[in-house]
Amino acid sequence: MMTHPMNPVRSEKGVALIIVLMLLAVMAGLTAGLSLNSQTEIAMAHNETYYAGARAAAEAGMNRAVEQIVANTTDDLLDTTTIPNIGNGPFDLTSEYSYRFEILDDDDPSLYPIALTPEQLAKMGENGDGAVNNNTRMLLRCIGSGPRATTVIVTRVLSSLEIPDVPETETLLSNPAILVNGDLNFTGDAKVQGLRGNVHANGDITGNTSKDDNISGSVTATGEIDPSIDAAGLVAGGMPAISIPAINAADFKNLADYILGSDGIIRVASTLAPCGAACPGNNNWTWTGTIWRASGSSPKTGTYYAETDIEIHGTGGNPPVKMSVIAEGSIKITGNGKFSPENGAGIQFVTNGDFVLGGTVLAEDTTVDFDGQIMAREQIEIYGTSKFQGRVMAEDRDSTSNSCAVAAVSGCRKGTSSIATNSIHGNLTVTYNGHLGDIETVIVTPPGPSTYSNNVSGWIEQ
Repeated sequence: MMTHPMNPVRSEKGVALIIVLMLLAVMAGLTAGLSLNSQTEIAMAHNETYYAGARAAAEAGMNRAVEQIVANTTDDLLDTTTIPNIGNGPFDLTSEYSYRFEILDDDDPSLYPIALTPEQLAKMGENGDGAVNNNTRMLLRCIGSGPRATTVIVTRVLSSLEIPDVPETETLLSNPAILVNGDLNFTGDAKVQGLRGNVHANGDITGNTSKDDNISGSVTATGEIDPSIDAAGLVAGGMPAISIPAINAADFKNLADYILGSDGIIRVASTLAPCGAACPGNNNWTWTGTIWRASGSSPKTGTYYAETDIEIHGTGGNPPVKMSVIAEGSIKITGNGKFSPENGAGIQFVTNGDFVLGGTVLAEDTTVDFDGQIMAREQIEIYGTSKFQGRVMAEDRDSTSNSCAVAAVSGCRKGTSSIATNSIHGNLTVTYNGHLGDIETVIVTPPGPSTYSNNVSGWIEQ
């Protein structure tokens, strides 16, 4: 048998090429892998950059929103769902990054991929309606946006407490000598003196005073005061009104000793029986057919309730006669009468109409420090050299609507109206020391809009 030896060179021919090709393939694979990995790393780096930018935008927006919300106390954010002063955006930080806001009810269905259960809603104190807030709690969301639709959402809990404004009540105590529920004209050398020698009008005060000490106290008004008005105390317009009680002669009828009837008969108030011998000389009153009048000498001591107008003209008593008049009509007193209140309530004159006091009438008690009251439902006029010790009040009702001929209501005026404005003039003197007590005025300031206390808490990032 013959054998042929193997040729080693021919048996290894091409192996190196194969190995090289294999190595090249491996290297190409490694290169491709490294290249792909680098691209992925670069993409991931870009994504991280975009995310960081969007997150920074969302955080910046949230910080801006919180600053506006906490500082705001006037807007109901749960109702407006808008960031105060700046709105909800979007706001551009750069050409690539921006942010915007949302304020949503915490049970808004858009917030939950899976609907909330009734038990969950009950724990939240909500009803599942995103348009109706039941628990004063909302979610404040800031959505930061970047390139390639990158979005980061940061969320915080917004709670708002409504603080309703309540009406303010202020009680003022006042005790002026002259009190008019309307305009007042004060002129001449008229004087208001005493420990409470103050003048007030719920309106304007016009006129002048010859000396600043003619009024020993203050002059105040809700309206304006003429610059020519001076006083020893405060002179100020634009002041709060002072309440004047409704003046009705019938409220004081219980003080009467005698009734001067509209039928011309004087009756004893306690029995309503004609006076007869109890009224000697008709107590110096004369019935004219329409009004009761006294002249020549003042009526005798007593408190008289008249169902008509009253006119008194005469010298009166010396010392002053203790006599008071309460009338459903107007009262006019002139001449030289001298009077002081007859009743313990200090009522001197009360009228459902006008009150006029003129001449040299003296209506004060010169022997004791005793203040009386003059109260007119309509207007007052005090003039001449008359003197009165006490407080004068005028309710300033309109004479037409207050007439019983128009509407027979409680307190309406019987008889005539002789004046239409309130005035004090001449050389008269009103002295008041405050013994009749303070007048209480309650001022109620209506409530204004509610204020809100806002709080932002928690942190959720998506």
